[in-house]
Amino acid sequence: MKRIAFWWAVVGLLSVYSTTYGQGESLNFGSGKDSIICVENLAVYQHRYKNEERTGVFSPETMNAWRKAFNVCPQSSKNMYIPHGVNMFTVLYKNEKDAVKKQKYLDTIMMIYDKRIQNFGEENRYIGLKGADLILLNPAKFEEAYTLCKQSVDALGAKSDVKTLVMFMQAAVLKFENKSITKTEAIQVYQQIAAIFEANIQKGSQVHEKQLPVIENMFLQLKPECSDLVALFEPQFKANPENPELLKKIISNLGKTCKDSELYLNAVVSLDKIEPSALSKRSIAEMYVEKKQNNTALTYFKESIELEADNNQKAETYYRMASITMGSPSTSVAYAQSALKLDPNMGKAHLFIAAQYVNSISSCAEKAEFPEVARWTILWAAVDMCNKAKSVDPSVAGQANSQISNYRAHFPDAEALFGYNITEGSSHSYSCWFSVTTTAKVK
Repeated sequence: MKRIAFWWAVVGLLSVYSTTYGQGESLNFGSGKDSIICVENLAVYQHRYKNEERTGVFSPETMNAWRKAFNVCPQSSKNMYIPHGVNMFTVLYKNEKDAVKKQKYLDTIMMIYDKRIQNFGEENRYIGLKGADLILLNPAKFEEAYTLCKQSVDALGAKSDVKTLVMFMQAAVLKFENKSITKTEAIQVYQQIAAIFEANIQKGSQVHEKQLPVIENMFLQLKPECSDLVALFEPQFKANPENPELLKKIISNLGKTCKDSELYLNAVVSLDKIEPSALSKRSIAEMYVEKKQNNTALTYFKESIELEADNNQKAETYYRMASITMGSPSTSVAYAQSALKLDPNMGKAHLFIAAQYVNSISSCAEKAEFPEVARWTILWAAVDMCNKAKSVDPSVAGQANSQISNYRAHFPDAEALFGYNITEGSSHSYSCWFSVTTTAKVK
């Protein structure tokens, strides 16, 4: 009778545990007295665990009940290992100050993973999670963590846990920083992980989508080359070319080393359409200048002036427009004159106009009745502009004096002036595609 009563007691406890705590698990409670100890302690620790998990503090009673169940019936519960066992010892590890005790808690966490694999299999998955927890708790163990995570990801591919993938990338970054793998090898790890993320995101995984920026930020820690950055961001741009946050991220990351890439230009142009500003339009204009597409650049410079409130900045923009249209003297001088209307003290604009006039001497003077006099008149006017430049803007005095010296070298002497019945100081005018009025000067 006692034996019958004993077995009815075991059956009753098993039924309660199976219904309450063991749903979805493969249960093996042992036999005889061990099964009673097993079920009692499983029930105690799991009940207490549910309450104590909220506070993050696990009592000695909970830990003792867990240990008994862990040792007596290791195949009674998968949850006993992960998440319960790992979570409890992680709390102990984080709260412990003593280095020796901390190491023992970490060793226990690693042992829990090993026992989980020993009793329930799924090695490829749980060695990855083991490696992830190892580097999370002790980043100095990145070499070992990398090996564990790599084995898991290589085996499971798209079925890898997100946690394992993220910490695999972190381990790769640390290995690169510590020179135990090359940048190329680390980038290959990223490419492997990124492909897995992409496959899962396409299937609708919000977890992968949420963690993708974490992976990308780790990738940027590898100090990738321009081609690596383009490979990272180009697919994202094509998929979502009107996302302002993505566009700003692309511009920020490519702006240091990839300004000449098509992707950078496209991102800046796209952002400008969404959030136009004078600054963005000037930036786009400068990129087109770099590509020698000056007509398009001028369009963006003009649009920037329309949005700009600061007259000094407008003047600077007009001057920049003048500098890229030097091949068309009349156009470039018109832009420089627009700059001077907004900022009469812009010495460099005066010097620019003087230089453009002098550059046109040959084509203009050959049309004159007295070509030599026409050349002198243009040079005299150019010197006037140079003197004006350094009077309103002392910062350009050096350049102004240099130009004056060059121009004065071609002035006539008094005898040459006399040959044309010109006296020093007399007024002279000349018109070509520009008009000047000045006074006669000698060397």
